[in-house]
Amino acid sequence: MKVTIAELVVLLFSVTCVDAWPQGADCTRVGDYKEHAPVTEAVCYLRCLSDALNKLYSEGEKKLLVTEEVYANASRILDDMEGRAGASLKYLSVIRGVMERGHDKLEKLISCGNKMGDLVSKVGGLFAALEDSVKEVRKEIPGALIKTNKYYTSVAEIVRTVWEDVGEILWNSTEAKCGSQKVEGVKEFKTECGPHTCPFAKTVRQSGLDKYKGHCLYVGRNSYLRHCFNLPRNSLYVHGPVNTLGDALEWEENWSGYLGFELTVNVQKIFTPLIASFGVGIAPSVLAEMINNITSLQSRFNEVHSNFTSLLLTTKLKTEVYNTDSTI
Repeated sequence: MKVTIAELVVLLFSVTCVDAWPQGADCTRVGDYKEHAPVTEAVCYLRCLSDALNKLYSEGEKKLLVTEEVYANASRILDDMEGRAGASLKYLSVIRGVMERGHDKLEKLISCGNKMGDLVSKVGGLFAALEDSVKEVRKEIPGALIKTNKYYTSVAEIVRTVWEDVGEILWNSTEAKCGSQKVEGVKEFKTECGPHTCPFAKTVRQSGLDKYKGHCLYVGRNSYLRHCFNLPRNSLYVHGPVNTLGDALEWEENWSGYLGFELTVNVQKIFTPLIASFGVGIAPSVLAEMINNITSLQSRFNEVHSNFTSLLLTTKLKTEVYNTDSTI
């Protein structure tokens, strides 16, 4: 059979492409099939995920605490305003029975009563929005905080166990044997990470997640690793991160017949549900604005109520007010 030069070139090209096709090609990839990218990059990418989880936890905890605090304060303010407005209207109805319509003080009392009712209504509207928000927050965030803490612990464990042995290129199993020497300890990588290694550097949002190719992260080190380091690390992973993260983490314990370092983190499965859960309810900055508005309305209410009380307790009206057993 004759093979033309063109056919031979195509054949060689096909074989080369198939042979060189890297693992984790569908994800953001740290580690080259042949050139072995710096392990420091792997540490940076992984640390980005643990830092992002820590940031989500802090923001979620803050939203939960601020929501509960604002809700409690608003509830106390509304209860107080409703109680005083209700008592004022009760006494106003009594005064109407003993004063003629058109009396100047009666008209002023009615005006004050209407203003108090209007202010209570405005605070009630803001409180209703807060009540809806607090229900969502109580439903979603406590569970999300527990899950985030578990994820953070697992990813941080991976970062902590990317030791120097991962960066050491060994080409055969003999080199990878540790012998009988006792392993006293390991050295973690101290690295300075570039901005390209962390899409979540500024904020943990869907836009950052979209910067990960395939919404996942692949870290591969396709060479032999020293058994005395990799075996305990594998035990940590299997009983820790692999168990906690479930199908969001793929850890290849023994790739192609030798101990290597190969894991894939499904960033989307970890972060998308958490981002959604922590996104419920009203943002803390908006909550601060709402409680300021409620406090301002309360101050105006206090002024109106003070005017109402002063008018009500004039000399000519004291008797009528006392007859109602007023506590105003």
